[in-house]
Amino acid sequence: MCGQNKLENGTGMKIRILGTESLGVRGLCCSVELKGRKIMIDPGIALGWKRRGFLPHPFQVAVGARTRETIITELENATDVVFSHFDGDHVPLSNANPYQLRLESVKELLSDIRIWAKGAERSSEIQKRRREAIERAVKKSLPNAEGQTEGPLSFSSPVPHGLRSEKAVSVMMTRIKEEGEIFVHASDVQLLNEDTVEKILAWNPNIVFTSGPPLYLSILSEKQRQIAKQNALRLAQNVEILIVDHHLLRSEEGIKWLKEIASAAGNRVICAADFMQREPLYLEAWRKELYEWLPVPEDWHENYKRGDADLNRYQQKGWEVLFKKGKIKHYSPHVADRSAVSHCH
Repeated sequence: MCGQNKLENGTGMKIRILGTESLGVRGLCCSVELKGRKIMIDPGIALGWKRRGFLPHPFQVAVGARTRETIITELENATDVVFSHFDGDHVPLSNANPYQLRLESVKELLSDIRIWAKGAERSSEIQKRRREAIERAVKKSLPNAEGQTEGPLSFSSPVPHGLRSEKAVSVMMTRIKEEGEIFVHASDVQLLNEDTVEKILAWNPNIVFTSGPPLYLSILSEKQRQIAKQNALRLAQNVEILIVDHHLLRSEEGIKWLKEIASAAGNRVICAADFMQREPLYLEAWRKELYEWLPVPEDWHENYKRGDADLNRYQQKGWEVLFKKGKIKHYSPHVADRSAVSHCH
């Protein structure tokens, strides 16, 4: 039955998106459950440290805390973990700030899991240090998985993190196949490079989960914005479900852009929250307004760092205020919170 949650009927690939911008945090984390394996991709999370002059609003902090707990729980029975690259919103960190996933909290879990990682080449110095920190924590080296295939898993050669340039860092894409279903996690490609889109299409995916262009950045030219739109439409015309999220949905402009693409495309183009049948929470885009709608004491963030802040109050009040302002249709965090969704044949 179309739309049925595949955890309920026990068949097919089970895809669960855990943390990304339409779910209230920064990242591109998901789990993919197969018959004999469970693959976690990019188990990390962040909240923009300062956005529009504001630290993360306590409601966003509460959503982030819940997401961290979910990622840790999902790792407990994972067989494989993929690191597409080593940005702070994609991996656990040894020096995590209060809103990121601490490496210390998951190092024992990672020690017992097969790890597939992007190589150190075409990485920034801080990305290399994060890679090395994970190796020290799990007491094993992280082999370069780029270009490899093993069972249902395939990994791309390096592709640009956004725009192509000689100095640009790269990311690794992941293809997972089972029983005719093909899922592609196209990490921070941002739909800005035609060659990357060609590589995705060559994998013949049914579902693609990718980052859209960072329209909130002024450095993105009009030509580059048009290229991203053309690439999104091309993908949408050739896959059953295109999930576009992450950088794109940090602004109201990006939310509008996604709706325009969905309207123009013949196939399904959605955000991660829609895929998970959950209420979209574009909290990065709404940060300034959240401070206006739900004021925060000046010492709240310092109290949170010390463990003295009350998250429960903001968890409830945040949903209520977004409902009153017409940003969401429901104010219960548990409404339509599906565990996993996959497409129909």
